[in-house]
Amino acid sequence: MMMMMMKKRFLVRELRTGRGKDERWRRRDEKPREGCIIYDLFLAFMFAFEADTSKALSVCLGKFDAMHAGHFALAARAAALGEPVMVSFSGMAQVLGWGVKLPVTAPSDRARVLALWSAKLGDGVVVGEHSIAFGGVRAKTPEEFVDMLVDMGVNAIVAGENYRFGYKAAGDAAALQGFGAKRGLKVEVVNLVRAAEPDATLGDQVSSTRVRAALQRGDIVAANEMLGREHRLVVDVSGVAAQNSLRVALEGDGELALLSLENAENVPPMDGQYKVRITVDPSPGDISQANAVETSCSISYGRLTMNKYDVSDIRFARRAVAVDFLSRSSKSYANGVSGRW
Repeated sequence: MMMMMMKKRFLVRELRTGRGKDERWRRRDEKPREGCIIYDLFLAFMFAFEADTSKALSVCLGKFDAMHAGHFALAARAAALGEPVMVSFSGMAQVLGWGVKLPVTAPSDRARVLALWSAKLGDGVVVGEHSIAFGGVRAKTPEEFVDMLVDMGVNAIVAGENYRFGYKAAGDAAALQGFGAKRGLKVEVVNLVRAAEPDATLGDQVSSTRVRAALQRGDIVAANEMLGREHRLVVDVSGVAAQNSLRVALEGDGELALLSLENAENVPPMDGQYKVRITVDPSPGDISQANAVETSCSISYGRLTMNKYDVSDIRFARRAVAVDFLSRSSKSYANGVSGRW
């Protein structure tokens, strides 16, 4: 019995702190796996939650690709109801046959965004996130989906007014409230956050689609406004090819260091010249900006170019280079030509 209780407490800690998460599903070249660690741990919550009932579990439901201002509004409301956890579904694009594309927010940067949200909410709030394999819940009816949340030990649910769930998206926000009420769950439906400028095609609400559109046209001001922070591009430099390319650039006589956007974890903005803040090998969840350097860079021909002397620490880069886009200073590209990747 003692061993069982210890195991339960361990599972709660893993779920609530995010330690032990299996991030492999986030790789865009990998299909979702049934029985992945995140999914197993989340289902185990129905057994583990009784080990620590000090705070209600309040989940936000949605697709949190961009982690934009609208998603933060959900987290803020969930924090008022209990311990906030953002719950999304992995592998949806592969299961439904959608085209695979880079996320707006880099997988390795999500911990930092959650830390920013937690700091903004204050009062010791820690916003967490977990993912459920979409293939394991796709066939559930809206009512069965809510039953699953009850079994997991969820106490409160927060969703946007346009949220759809259940098989073939048959359930809406009203159905979520109805099923939740029958099962003793508190369900809060949050109004969509409006963007500064309406869009005839995309509507007037903040959305991941609108953030993507702003990045594609190089409108960093609009993208950052909807995100509630600067857009951060993370370029992986851990591979042998990336390290060799970086070393050649740094050891050459020129002033430029080039990063291939083939190694980008997330969506870069449109070609152009930008004012940026660069961090070499950022620590997961670090929001201090202690090692960041403000400089300029350009994007063209599938490469991000910066002055290697402005970012002296780049010679020590071993894992990743994070680029926060502050503004677009020019639409000019290398030699006046745009070379899209």
